[in-house]
Amino acid sequence: MGDARQVVGYLVRPESADYIAIMEVLEGSVTDLTVTEVAAALSVAGLGMEARLVETRLDALKDMGAVSVRSDTSRARRYAEILARNWRYTASPAGRHVQRFYRQVLAGTPTVREIPIVSLSRIVTHLEQLAESLGAREPAAGHLDAAGVDAVSAVFTSHDDLDAALVGAEDALMTLADRFDLDEERTNDLKGLLVDYATRVAAELDSGSARAAAALTVLRSWFGLLAQAAVGASQARDLIAAGALSASRGGRVEDWEGLSAWFDVRSGRAARFSLRLVRTLPSMHANLRRLHSSAGTAFTRTRALALARAVLTPQIGVQIFQAAVGDHPWRKLYGQADEDDASRNPSWRGGPQVPVATLLRTTGRSGPRGRGTTPRDDTAVKAQVAKARSRRQAEHAVAVAAVLASVPGQHLEAAAARVALAALMAAARAAATGPSRTGTSGGLACTLIHTGNGFGTLNAPTWRVLLPGRIPLFHQPGRRPSAMALAAVAGTTTRDDISAHALLHLTPHAGPGALDDEAPGPATLQEGAA
Repeated sequence: MGDARQVVGYLVRPESADYIAIMEVLEGSVTDLTVTEVAAALSVAGLGMEARLVETRLDALKDMGAVSVRSDTSRARRYAEILARNWRYTASPAGRHVQRFYRQVLAGTPTVREIPIVSLSRIVTHLEQLAESLGAREPAAGHLDAAGVDAVSAVFTSHDDLDAALVGAEDALMTLADRFDLDEERTNDLKGLLVDYATRVAAELDSGSARAAAALTVLRSWFGLLAQAAVGASQARDLIAAGALSASRGGRVEDWEGLSAWFDVRSGRAARFSLRLVRTLPSMHANLRRLHSSAGTAFTRTRALALARAVLTPQIGVQIFQAAVGDHPWRKLYGQADEDDASRNPSWRGGPQVPVATLLRTTGRSGPRGRGTTPRDDTAVKAQVAKARSRRQAEHAVAVAAVLASVPGQHLEAAAARVALAALMAAARAAATGPSRTGTSGGLACTLIHTGNGFGTLNAPTWRVLLPGRIPLFHQPGRRPSAMALAAVAGTTTRDDISAHALLHLTPHAGPGALDDEAPGPATLQEGAA
């Protein structure tokens, strides 16, 4: 076995209590200890063990790799003492990790920590600051300033705190959700956790994760620079460069990729937490119905007494009894009886009594019995839908490629113009950063450059969009526009965009022969983006 998995073996052995006590003494000592010193420390802790037994346990720990030994020759006075085994013991690095894992995770009752929404707020704030600073201008000489380095460190420090608390809350939630035999107090705990606290936290996580994911999308092309800045700010950067130490979180591009996956709006931690909330609601309802049926008028004994009183009517008593039990589900339940002399398939009337689980009585299936109808074969329809979806995706990819290959003011085909218009509308609704504002739609990004004069255009076969004082540049999300597009606007003077939204004019267009500098007429539809 090449890794340290065998070190965990002392936690699952029958003598695990002895091993854990010895490892606790060694892990808490700053010096190597002899067998006698270990036995003395165990005696002070209230666990009396003979020195020979302590030595046997230490040998077993050494074989597992949890303890390292060295020969102590400082007290040797004779040659025989050098030859004899005179060892001092200390916990190995792997043994220390396992013991701390036992003490912090396995020992005692785990407590659920409060989910720190403040940490989420810090993460979102710092990521948006980094996205704003890196999106506005490229750092000089490829280095971040002190504020940017501090933001990188604060992002991962706050994320560790948030992730640890959220994992603990998920574990507590799933522990309550998996149990269907909760008493009234524990069911109320589950109800309070779902309705009050976890629901509010899930809403905060959804909104915060969406903002963090948007900022990380802007920062994706700068992940290498951010990781380099985190390593450059470390006091041990020379050791990290030499490979003697590993960089802390944020010092690798993989750390930023993992952070982006954590905040993913579909499969991230917040999305999974919300999904588990939804899955826990049926469990809470089952427990509430069970408690209601066992404490109220729906109890089995109460129902039986009510039935007994009803069948006392001499005229229709037999009909009431047959209607009540003639097709009741419990008549058809069958289980393995405890009696050995019972027949293989005893009848429900003459066979032994078999208790039925509470949850099965509460949430048992009702409705018509027997084999259901054969489901409709919709394989052909599914294949047709998949084919249509693939065709639409291919057409969209071709349209995006056509927009990326165009220059500002170029006439586009109808499909490419529709894709460009969606990205243009997203950019018009976005907030401005300096002279530009950027929006993304369908894998295509649009940046509006504010010039203050002239008209930027988006030309389609039958319509066009006029942008007063702005020029649209289309590019891939997180990347710069193409060299051809940048060359088309080279030498253009830009100004800071102080407008709350961008104004655009959508007007009918006769075709490529119409004038490009035509001012919007009375029939123009004006649309503002807040």
